[in-house]
Amino acid sequence: MKLKEDLSPVLLLVFHLAVWIYSFLSFLPSVFLGWMSTLDDDDGVRYGSEEDRAKRMKACSEPGRPEGPYRAVRATKRLEATLRPGVQTLDKMFELAARRFPHRHCLGTREVISEADERQGNGKLFKKVILGEYRWLSYQDVFSAASQLGSGLASLGQRQKNNIAIFCETRAEWIVAAQACFMHNFPGECL
Repeated sequence: MKLKEDLSPVLLLVFHLAVWIYSFLSFLPSVFLGWMSTLDDDDGVRYGSEEDRAKRMKACSEPGRPEGPYRAVRATKRLEATLRPGVQTLDKMFELAARRFPHRHCLGTREVISEADERQGNGKLFKKVILGEYRWLSYQDVFSAASQLGSGLASLGQRQKNNIAIFCETRAEWIVAAQACFMHNFPGECL
């Protein structure tokens, strides 16, 4: 790479000018947006210094109890409770996704083809893994597997609102088990 002294003064001037113009054009919107963020959405009052903004209340308890839940003060009046009407839980959201996109990819897994230990320069051992191609399960496949697993657990005596432990690494089977718990109201404990 050439040193600063080796570059043409005209090229260097053009570069400095381009950097200055970019800095100026990006600085103005940031100042304007920073000023706009100091306005309160509800009453349009601009809070003074940074210290004043730090002291104002940012969250309050929705039911008025100290144990919560707490919501941002600016969002209490326009908070969305659901993404879609009638969809208020995780299992209903997944059911909606399975109905809307039954054949789309949902969970992808890859087979471990080989593992090799590779020693790093600092002496630590690094496990290098070579993985195969993705195998995809569709939303409908995952929904069906979760529904069948939940029904099977219920037929074996698992009751609603009784905890169930999921002892598994993070993998596709874990999310299927979690969805089964959501569908059948089994509180899942991840170990």
